[in-house]
Amino acid sequence: MLRFHAQTAGSSLTAQQPENNIVRVAIQALAAVLGGCQSLHTNSMDEALALPTEDAALIALRTQQILANETASPTLFDPVAGAYAIESLTNEIESLAAAYLSKIDKMGGMLRAIEAGFVQGEIQKRLTSSSVPSRKKNSSS
Repeated sequence: MLRFHAQTAGSSLTAQQPENNIVRVAIQALAAVLGGCQSLHTNSMDEALALPTEDAALIALRTQQILANETASPTLFDPVAGAYAIESLTNEIESLAAAYLSKIDKMGGMLRAIEAGFVQGEIQKRLTSSSVPSRKKNSSS
C-alpha cells in the first residue's frame, strides 16, 4: 500500500475574496481523500494574505472534520469504485513516474543525477515552462 500525505495548494488561494478559498480547499481536500491519502493538511482561507487567523485555521480544521466524519470516503476501500477515468489517469501517472525514475536509475541514481546537474536542470525547465504540464488530448473525445 502506498501511504502519502497531501496538502491543499496554497498557490491556488487568492487574496481577493478569501472566503472563496474555503471552497477551493474543500474540493482539493476531497480529491486527496478520494485519492487515498492518509494524512492531509488543509490551507486556511487567508494564507494568501498572511499567517492564518485563528478563525481561518478553525475553518480549515472543520473542513477536514467534515470530510472525515460526514462522508463515507475515509472508510471505503475504493470510494470512487474503480471509476474508469480515474483509473486511466492513475495508470498514466504511474507510467510516467516509472519512466522518469528509470531515467534517474540509468544515470546511476539520484546522487549521480544531482551531481550531473540533472535535478537542477529539471527544476529550471519547470520554472521557465507552464506551471501545469500539458497532457495529450484523447482523440476519441
